[in-house]
Amino acid sequence: MRVCVFCVLVVGLKLGVFEVYTLADNCPIRLSHDSLLVEYGNAVKVNCSLTTTLNEPYMLGWEAVIHPVEPVQDTTSTVWNVSSLTEWEINTKDIFCFLTVIGGTQCEKPLKLNLYKRADSVVIVRDNGDWSEGEQRKLKCEIKNVGPVSNLTVQWTRLDQNQTRTIRESRNFTISSRMEEKGDVTDTLEVWTSPEEDGVQYQCSALLDLIQFKQQQVDESQPFNITVLYKPIITRPSAATVSKTAGDALTFYCSARGKPKPQFTWTTGNSNITHSPLLNISNVQSEHQGNYTCIASNSKGSASVTVTVTVSVPSSEDNLPIIASCVAVAVALLIVGLFVWYCKHYRHTHMGRYILRNLASRRHNANVAHCDSQTLQSH
Repeated sequence: MRVCVFCVLVVGLKLGVFEVYTLADNCPIRLSHDSLLVEYGNAVKVNCSLTTTLNEPYMLGWEAVIHPVEPVQDTTSTVWNVSSLTEWEINTKDIFCFLTVIGGTQCEKPLKLNLYKRADSVVIVRDNGDWSEGEQRKLKCEIKNVGPVSNLTVQWTRLDQNQTRTIRESRNFTISSRMEEKGDVTDTLEVWTSPEEDGVQYQCSALLDLIQFKQQQVDESQPFNITVLYKPIITRPSAATVSKTAGDALTFYCSARGKPKPQFTWTTGNSNITHSPLLNISNVQSEHQGNYTCIASNSKGSASVTVTVTVSVPSSEDNLPIIASCVAVAVALLIVGLFVWYCKHYRHTHMGRYILRNLASRRHNANVAHCDSQTLQSH
């Protein structure tokens, strides 16, 4: 009897005579996973079970083109089990658990499954040879064995000398082959070589974006450093006119950026002064007046900047106010010195002598007068 029921169910499935209910609310089937994201080569196991007890005879099974499972009569659960999933067509084929009940009803519960594979490697390869200023060169991003290609985005990022990161380009990759499968991908970025690109880092990323991912799966290349050869660019000094007074010090420092590293020469007229970036004259004189040129050079070219130096020499007329001031100060100091000497030395010494002489004269005159009075009395 069970064999006959099974035969009827199978024939009914093949002929499609049973009514199919696709609404989950009407189907007493529960899957252990409604949606799965499986990495290439990993195992997958999904259990399909009944949520209620059925009194009628029924069949429970899996419909799948990959690793099919034969339906089982009157079982409460059935498992779709794959030890290593490597078939990329699973991404485009339907797979579902179905329930068929005697009496002409059938329902099913689909399983949404995506197989993916992260890249084996992501590598940046550049054009051969030196990169010189003013060229259009290419960087290639080689992504090996990634899938599905239809969900792949290739992104280029640029990290400048100030550690500022920007997305240079981002594109979805398309090929003519089957997009649901894995494969090798190559993407190209064109770079215009300039001094601003020297020292910049580029990075290529393979981004897989699937619904089941909470965030994109990212495989990145190692940062690739760009080296650009370019002629010197002088950063200082700027072209200018500098005024100096005879006796002053004159110092200029020449700096430039370039690759290879620049060499420096200071010249004036047709003569080379020094092969150093530093120009120093400790005591400027009128013969040092003129144009001074710094030349920075490397194998890619040279650059120069010229500074004009003027030297002023003070004249004798210009010194007259200074001389007059010095003389006036000296005369004032002399007068003060004489006055102090007079008060402390001359006045005390000579005035004292005059007083003694006066006293002596007065005493002498008194004695004379006294003698004269005695003489008069004797007479």
